[in-house]
Amino acid sequence: MAQLIKLQDYITRYEADIYRYPNQYIRLKKQQWKTYEEMLRNPVDTQSPSHIAQLEDTTPSKEGKLISLMKSFKKKDQEEELFTGKLVTTDAIHDEEWELPSITGNKTPEERKQQFLDSILPLQLKWASSTIREMSYLQKNYKRENLLKYFLQRFPDTFFVMYKPIFLVKQAPVELEIILVTPNEIIALFYMEEQEESVVLGNNERFWSIREKEKERKIVNPTISLNRMGSIIKNILPLYDVSLPVTKILLHPKGYIDITDGPTDLQVVDKRTYEKWFEKMRANKLPLKHTQLKAAGALLSHCQSTYIDRPEWQ
Repeated sequence: MAQLIKLQDYITRYEADIYRYPNQYIRLKKQQWKTYEEMLRNPVDTQSPSHIAQLEDTTPSKEGKLISLMKSFKKKDQEEELFTGKLVTTDAIHDEEWELPSITGNKTPEERKQQFLDSILPLQLKWASSTIREMSYLQKNYKRENLLKYFLQRFPDTFFVMYKPIFLVKQAPVELEIILVTPNEIIALFYMEEQEESVVLGNNERFWSIREKEKERKIVNPTISLNRMGSIIKNILPLYDVSLPVTKILLHPKGYIDITDGPTDLQVVDKRTYEKWFEKMRANKLPLKHTQLKAAGALLSHCQSTYIDRPEWQ
């Protein structure tokens, strides 16, 4: 599950410390997954009279064991933080808690997995809209936005997602599309949310055509946005002595793209090539890289952030 390091102009923990939170996220997710697997192996009906009676008993229950297991994971995490000299306050630890889904009803393994992934989303949005001291006002629609969930839930933990970030270019705010910072490349991506089976006809002109069933309409050439994204990224990286390939991708998984006389440095992924591209992305097992973290930090330092102090610090 990819990491949301920037959401529009919200303050994010990753810009506070890009070298700490990616590893903390991966470690936390692994711990929670182990706990969730244990819950699946030992399901507890929390509504049954026997379970309620069991809770009143002083004898440790299965649920008690699970809670103890979770506490032991948390204690181990604290010890690691102390060992590395990064003291985490009680408030900070409390802030990272997330609620695992309850084990109720008959569900398939895939449905259980999806429940687990959905349970992470609130934590991801919290990290992408607040730090320990500051917070931004999060729009509720992001909790239901399918495109955001697609990029977060379908790609590896080591991928960083910048979702429609607002960069400051010569002090002017510029909203971009989607940037994926992976261990071995940076992807500037334009996702075409067009109808199923639609055909996009492109060229070097300012406007392209889209054929949808019996209709045809015009859209602004998306490569204009992609070229702007590529230029901004490539101008920032050398300022921080970062060298990482930048790939521009035009993605239309539900339909087709036909371009004549288009840019040569553009990778087109449509319905004909989507599965192969998608599997290649998911098969990327490279660990987090120092260059990747440095690149992400450089890009974040050029983004706009709008926030206030959290109430407890005012």
